Amino acid sequence: MYIISQDSYFVMGMDLLLKAINPCATHTLIAYDRGDEQILFFSVDKLILTLNEEKNFSSFICSRFLKVDKTSSLSFLKHELKKNIKLLKEKTKFDITREIHLNRTEHKILLRLLDYQSGDKIAQGLGLDKKIVSNYKNAILRKLGLNSVAELIQIYNNWNGCFCCIAGKVVPEATLQERKDSNELKMVRSPTRYTLPVPPDRYLLTHSQ
Repeated sequence: MYIISQDSYFVMGMDLLLKAINPCATHTLIAYDRGDEQILFFSVDKLILTLNEEKNFSSFICSRFLKVDKTSSLSFLKHELKKNIKLLKEKTKFDITREIHLNRTEHKILLRLLDYQSGDKIAQGLGLDKKIVSNYKNAILRKLGLNSVAELIQIYNNWNGCFCCIAGKVVPEATLQERKDSNELKMVRSPTRYTLPVPPDRYLLTHSQ
């Protein structure tokens, strides 16, 4: 399992935990530190599909994943890791990969929220009543399982940081690279494009604006 996080202490701890669980495991799964104290688990396939999507962050935030609280005890985290690894390996097309469906207006409002626009500005830009915009905003948060716009923005900023994104979209020169002797996987900017390190010859990571 690969680890993607901006928290170096979390990476070190998770790396040791994964090596203790199964030091010889192949890297077919991802543990992603979402930035809001939630760790998401999904397959390498799912990550590649998401990064190759034109919407990028919108595709990510509208997908369901297995998750566990980052602040959980070590014993609970170890138990959840083992359970999620087994589940993801056995059920590659499980419900966890289902998309959350936002209608056209909700998606427009989501993009404007990510652009730090206030409710008044969104209402004016879309020609809607402020109360209607507020209702849509609450519906979006409810569907995404989030508590506030601040939480959404925090996840969005973490996504941009982890994946070298601009406005939620991966830049063309960004590539995934693994760190030697570690389970960490990082996105770095490079003038050339690479194949995903593991598994070999299976995934070509390309991006289009």
